Amino acid sequence: PLSCSVIFFCLILFAVTSYTKTSFGDPGYVPDDAKEVLGEKSPRCSKCGNGKPDRAHHCSICNRCVLKMDHHCPWVDNCVGFRNYKFFMLFLCYSSTAAILGIVILAAVVDTRDNSSLSSWDKSLIANMVILGIGVLFSGCMCLSHVGLVCNNQTTLEDMKKISPSTYDQGIIENIRSVFGDSALCWCVPCVWGVTRYDGMSWEGPIEVAKSSV
Repeated sequence: PLSCSVIFFCLILFAVTSYTKTSFGDPGYVPDDAKEVLGEKSPRCSKCGNGKPDRAHHCSICNRCVLKMDHHCPWVDNCVGFRNYKFFMLFLCYSSTAAILGIVILAAVVDTRDNSSLSSWDKSLIANMVILGIGVLFSGCMCLSHVGLVCNNQTTLEDMKKISPSTYDQGIIENIRSVFGDSALCWCVPCVWGVTRYDGMSWEGPIEVAKSSV
């Protein structure tokens, strides 16, 4: 149906926009004056000598420290960190959804054809369905794993280092806001960041949050 095709191309547009923001956007580099901002007694990066905020890591490929660094992604040729993690997540979500819808559309096209035997055109459609299926498995699995990390306010590096998921957990809604933005209206928008309540330089744990709410 035409409506499915329109939705499919809208999802592709959103996915491409999210990819562009992830690949070419600032992942959240630690500012050059971090030593002055954090204070003389704050930790220093052993690689670049700059101040090292909590949850920041030095990327050996970018050769800079990144706030709340998740990982360096070769698929986008950029770090995924505090300022572009939202767009990385949206790219996974939109691309996975678009691939699933693409499979449904192609399956409907093959099913409506009257040929009793598969033509070369039908075979090409099925081949595209297989390719999209592989894409769904790859991006879908990544998307689901990162959804769990977002809900726990955890990064891939922290998960690999076996840091407890409860270390920075502030509740699912607040954890989502720290990535996708303060307002739910901008969570799915691939061109608006929307995070204003966090600066990436300091992070509160559950104990601090509980104290501040008293």
